Amino acid sequence: MVKKYPWWNEKQKKLADEAKQFANENIPRGEEIAWTKKFPADLIKEIGKRGWYGAIIPEELGGIDVGVTGCCIIAEELARVCSALTDAYAVTMFGGTEQLLAFGNDEQKKRWLPKVAKGELLGAVCITEPNVGSDAAGIETTATREGDEYIVNGKKRFISNAGPAGIYLVYAKTSDRPEDRARYKHLSALIIEKDTPGFSVERINELSGWLGFPNGYLDFDDVRVPVENRLANEGDGWKILMDGLNFERTVYSAQILGVMREALRYAVAHSQRRVQFGTPTIDFQVNQFKIADMIARLKTARLLVYHAAHLMDMKEEAILEATNAKLYASEAFEELVSDAVQVMGGDGWTKFYPVESMSRDAKVNTIAAGSNEVMRIVLYRQGLRAMREELRMPLRRIHEKLGVPISTTKPSITPEVNEKTVLNLLAEDYRVNPGIYMRREDMKAWLAGVSDDQLDKVLTSLEAEGLVKLYRDRRGAIVLAKATYDGLKEAKPLEHYKWFPDWIDKELLF
Repeated sequence: MVKKYPWWNEKQKKLADEAKQFANENIPRGEEIAWTKKFPADLIKEIGKRGWYGAIIPEELGGIDVGVTGCCIIAEELARVCSALTDAYAVTMFGGTEQLLAFGNDEQKKRWLPKVAKGELLGAVCITEPNVGSDAAGIETTATREGDEYIVNGKKRFISNAGPAGIYLVYAKTSDRPEDRARYKHLSALIIEKDTPGFSVERINELSGWLGFPNGYLDFDDVRVPVENRLANEGDGWKILMDGLNFERTVYSAQILGVMREALRYAVAHSQRRVQFGTPTIDFQVNQFKIADMIARLKTARLLVYHAAHLMDMKEEAILEATNAKLYASEAFEELVSDAVQVMGGDGWTKFYPVESMSRDAKVNTIAAGSNEVMRIVLYRQGLRAMREELRMPLRRIHEKLGVPISTTKPSITPEVNEKTVLNLLAEDYRVNPGIYMRREDMKAWLAGVSDDQLDKVLTSLEAEGLVKLYRDRRGAIVLAKATYDGLKEAKPLEHYKWFPDWIDKELLF
């Protein structure tokens, strides 16, 4: 049984049962699509009738308002049917719906969201271009203001829902001013409707996976878009784009969960029935270990996804959680489906079992919704910022009796700040941390009330005398300091730095 987490409300728990039943009933239809490659318009219509496109839309606008969690529940179950169905759903959610809710005015919401809620209007998000991928700030498609219209010119590529979508959230450059570019105020977000003159699908891609799901290039040739179709203010495009990424990555990751479940199911069921060397292959420990890893990956990925969704439903920032969910789930799925194929042997590599198409879908998950390289950059930058206090290195000192380095919560404050006291501090740091520099913030913790200017003056003077080495950042600010060999000799005699464990034979020393 698929776990319903205790923080889900009753509407979400009921939705989980309904979505699972829908998936169970329509998996055969999804397998047909894997062979025919036909877009599942009939299934799109059916989930529209159920109101699931209104998962994050308020009831007054025709939605069912089950939050990001509800949206993920639906995406997870639809993924069990086929990628074309769940991708069409998810892209609509983060390709206009979420942005309209967050940044659209009342008129825009009333104009488009009721139709989205009924499944009458699919959405698409248009960021990537022939020359622009992960570097979204480099968008080249232009939107030039002429009176009450924008004239849009350019191309977009790798656009999911290209063709079926009725509204396209297009990010375009509205300013070439260097100062706007420096402040990320050079982009704007426009809703462009299907069949607008000059707007067309240039081509549909033949992809390795995502069978039956249109993904392609769009062309904008002097496309006239009313100013009333712009979300928020001109120049707010980057802010809108960034705001939607956490939602996009979470819902995208939820889709992965459904496929992971199906791959695991086939691996277990097949190995229970495949007999080799006189026993079902599931009895072989090597397969049991693979299945154990598959279960662990699925359970961990699912917790990460629904934790991120829950935080967003609570209106909390979830940059790290959403990014981590996308990074982990996508890579865990690659490993899981590879193991599923291996457990099933030759059967797993034939198209007669769905794990074959799942294995071809797997790779794109580490690329789409932000490449995993970008995810790691985000985790590094945002993680260090968010966890700054808990990652701060403990202050350390020499234990009076043991003579070894230990951490301390009570630094002995040096009341007077001059070259001698600073050099002595760096000498003590050498005893505690011989191989690393001392950070400026650590020095200030030991030096009572020292100002930045005062510390800079002392350190610069010591550097000029060859007693310390300094590391400066790109702006020239002093960040790190360390006593040189001469500095250590100047601060303390050699005996001050010596220490030997009790077990060492003193006769061995010289």
